[in-house]
Amino acid sequence: MTGQYDSDWINGREVPQLAIREDYILTGSHACTVHVESGQFTLAGVLQGTLDVQRGATALITGTQQGTVRLASGSVVTVHGSIQGSTNVERGGILIIEAGGRLAGTLTNDGQVILRGVFGGVRVGSGELKIEGQGYIKQPTVRDGVNYYEW
Repeated sequence: MTGQYDSDWINGREVPQLAIREDYILTGSHACTVHVESGQFTLAGVLQGTLDVQRGATALITGTQQGTVRLASGSVVTVHGSIQGSTNVERGGILIIEAGGRLAGTLTNDGQVILRGVFGGVRVGSGELKIEGQGYIKQPTVRDGVNYYEW
């Protein structure tokens, strides 16, 4: 499932990036960039690295994403677990944070975000943010002029 992508360097070791082209479930812990080109990618474990969800692909996060997430136009990511890192939703992309799900980090939203869980972090972009059900935006604690999000 490797291919056209460069490798990542992790702890001084070259690790090929992973390309997903069919339904795939990742369990356990994985450190590297994952490109979801088609099908549904399910993150049931921990991913430490970039998650790139391309047009027409979907991702379901029930575990923990630690790193950047990119949603292309025409992609959908649903979160029951957590994202800890920067998230970029392009125009036409849809991010759904379900009840019990968490997004912690910078959100650049030019698409659509549906928040039924919790979001804490900086938000920029011209996209739509819909808060539904028990969804909410966590407010930071400010100490010495610095924002802290206490989970």
